[in-house]
Amino acid sequence: MRVSIILSVIIWVGTVGCGGEKDTASAKKEDGKATPTRTKREPKTVPKKEIKPPTSALLVAQSQFKADKDGAYTKPDAASLLVLKQSERKWVKEQITDKESNVFHKALPYGNEGILTLGANEALLKLWRKKEGSWQSETLWHPKFGGKHNRLRDFEIADFDGDGNQDLAIATHDQGVVAVVWRRGDKWEPQELDRQKDIFVHEIEIGDLNKNGKLEIYATPSDRNRLHGKAQGGKVVQFEYDGEAFKRTEVVSLATRHVKEILVADVDEDGTQELYAAIEAKVEEGQIKEPVEIRRFDLKGDTFKARKVTTITDRFCRFLVAGDVDRDGATELVAASFSAGVWVIEHEGNRYTSTCIDKRSSGFEHAAYVADLNEDGDAELYVADDQGGVIRQYEYKKGQYRARVLHRRAVPSQAMVWNITQIGLDLI
Repeated sequence: MRVSIILSVIIWVGTVGCGGEKDTASAKKEDGKATPTRTKREPKTVPKKEIKPPTSALLVAQSQFKADKDGAYTKPDAASLLVLKQSERKWVKEQITDKESNVFHKALPYGNEGILTLGANEALLKLWRKKEGSWQSETLWHPKFGGKHNRLRDFEIADFDGDGNQDLAIATHDQGVVAVVWRRGDKWEPQELDRQKDIFVHEIEIGDLNKNGKLEIYATPSDRNRLHGKAQGGKVVQFEYDGEAFKRTEVVSLATRHVKEILVADVDEDGTQELYAAIEAKVEEGQIKEPVEIRRFDLKGDTFKARKVTTITDRFCRFLVAGDVDRDGATELVAASFSAGVWVIEHEGNRYTSTCIDKRSSGFEHAAYVADLNEDGDAELYVADDQGGVIRQYEYKKGQYRARVLHRRAVPSQAMVWNITQIGLDLI
């Protein structure tokens, strides 16, 4: 990862918060705008639970930086994984570092075996286990792609061939490699599905949009990253396993717009999953000509039908997640954009309404995650505000999103968060 790119994306003008600049401020759902009437479901019958000791924690995959001779945090340091645990109403952290890579792009629990991490520069897939109080890693895959960079960028876990073993679908930089790492007993066997020179693949999603009982892989190959200059093209592609090989199909191809964030989810809860994509802005001479557009793709027969969900006036949006964040019994989309804040996107039939719940929160990745960590039957939203150097928890109570800081860096630019997920305490 080039230092010049890191500097140019980390250092940007701060934004003004919807609910004020204090972390204790509440963000109103309406955000000063009229919210259309939405058919509410029957109130949940899940009884509120008394506060019990937590059974899970947050995993935060990030890159760290060291101070240069001028005191600016620009020098890449060892890859870092934070474990954030709630203890006696306080959040405490534990850290895993790996000097063989300068970033953990993602970490996920793998059954009861440990934590899987993706590294970059070097490209390393590792399985971490805690033994006698210390973390030890096993390298499962260490590829050399032959390009300028060797990066493992994103992955998801699924059983693609129905053998009962959980396999991995992985996106890489910078030779456009999409791969499946098969779990065969005690062995891990990588298989390349796609390779394209000078192509970056940022995102992997897994789903069954055609409801045939077989999982598809969705990926986002795009032109090499450029922050300025010529327009960049991007695609969303599908890989479907027929029992012997994966068939590649294009979902959408854009000549002048990037697609780096996708999400597969059944947001409208009709029993069929949809594919959502954050189409990055068209920028000319530093000005946004066409803003970020969130699009929905539905698979109709063999064709993907697209329609606009909403737009966000920003350069890009790298995180889309789904969950019932306002606790009304219906699923919402959450979009965390580069510099325009955190947005909750509600649907009523074919109509979508977007509300900013916190404009002060921003970040190059701007990682977000929805989970019910306190196990009270309602979901919370977790967001890494890299500009502010904090990780916040948002809970919807009494018509407002209430923000709480769980973790704060001493210097905001000391790290960049790439992903947040949940892990059981039994693994850590």
